[in-house]
Amino acid sequence: MQLTERKKLEIIVEAPVLRRVEGFLAQAGVRGWTVLPSLAGTGDSGEWRSGDFTPGQEKRLIYALVTEEVADKVLARLADFFSDYPGVVAVSDVQVMRGEKF
Repeated sequence: MQLTERKKLEIIVEAPVLRRVEGFLAQAGVRGWTVLPSLAGTGDSGEWRSGDFTPGQEKRLIYALVTEEVADKVLARLADFFSDYPGVVAVSDVQVMRGEKF
């Protein structure tokens, strides 16, 4: 089985800015991503549950598998964006099947 090295981006943002972040992904050349609701967690502000927020404060988790070059473009754009908006980004090295898809 042939595996290809890629970067996995995990991005947590508030729901109202989701479309903007998706725009950044598209501009950087990300070929696809998945968005999931964030149901609960804990952080600097303490524990939270999705029902604790107004709809504008709900969080979304975006997953994308990308090349290192595309990851660098996304991270550069998000670094600027997250100076004004809350969010979290994690990057990890992964191996994928059908690497040409990413």
